[in-house]
Amino acid sequence: MHASFRTCLPLALLVLAACSPKPAPQADAVPVATPASVAIPAPANVAVAQEGEQKCTNEPRTDENDKRPRCGGMGAPPPAPSHAYRITLDNGESFTACDITQPFSGKIGGGMVTMSFKPVDAKGGTVAWHFAGGGGMADTAYDYTLSGPEENMTGDFRANSAVCGKAAGLGACAAAKKQTFSSTWARIESCEAAQ
Repeated sequence: MHASFRTCLPLALLVLAACSPKPAPQADAVPVATPASVAIPAPANVAVAQEGEQKCTNEPRTDENDKRPRCGGMGAPPPAPSHAYRITLDNGESFTACDITQPFSGKIGGGMVTMSFKPVDAKGGTVAWHFAGGGGMADTAYDYTLSGPEENMTGDFRANSAVCGKAAGLGACAAAKKQTFSSTWARIESCEAAQ
């Protein structure tokens, strides 16, 4: 037997003994005394190789204290899809919403119109329109619903209140001139990339 194999043989036997299945205890078995084990130091090059190796596992985490690294990223949840969208109205104006599942707003009309969205869920809600400029202001509201694949949805708006405005100290309300309109909602990776 080669000399380097002789030094590794005790270590290999210990590894085999530790990894082999344990027999089930028998009720009538008599314990047998085993001879005392003799510790044989492992060669220095074997100890260094074992410390340098990073083992990973494909097993799922057993509890919150399981610190074993996972092979191939197992155990990490996949990233959630982005809720950021570029919203383009049917008149061609657009703005970015970072998360359409949370309240958000956008400006159109050269910044004179603010659209404030209050989603009920990821597929619809209400939007309040506030116009301020030219010495007056006006407010109205629409309901909106989203349809189609989440990568590129269609948003349909339907007026749910009158348009009320004030100018020169006078106020008036009337039905919205445009009762319905549509928009395109294109998913983007993040708000920073689109702005």
